[in-house]
Amino acid sequence: MAQDSSKSDFWESRYRDHVTPWDAGKVPASLQEYLPKMLKDARVLIPGCGSAYEAGYLAENGFDVLAIDFSPAAVELAKKNLARLGEIARLADFFDFDYGSPYDVIYERAFLCALPPTIWPQYAPRTAQLLRPGGK
Repeated sequence: MAQDSSKSDFWESRYRDHVTPWDAGKVPASLQEYLPKMLKDARVLIPGCGSAYEAGYLAENGFDVLAIDFSPAAVELAKKNLARLGEIARLADFFDFDYGSPYDVIYERAFLCALPPTIWPQYAPRTAQLLRPGGK
């Protein structure tokens, strides 16, 4: 099994082998509680979407969602979980994908902690680049 979490093979092996102990299998209560505070119709980016429970929840509540992961197996699982909303899940790398216009919200529950510490310094500048001024 690959040991470098900055590589898609690391995540691919975990999703293919169903070794995903971080997957709660549902939308976190904290997101459900925060939803009323979110700007209606906001554009939301979910990096490292994994199973994409949050993506489906947000899309069903009227948000314009893009959920990405760079593991093909994770995107396959996300599309399966999202069913008719599967088009919102895409195979992409957070650090080099062209996102077009900035997002209102970048939602992530475990993406940063899943990155190796050597990549952490790249996270904040990339997030700032993708988030509109005043975004969350």
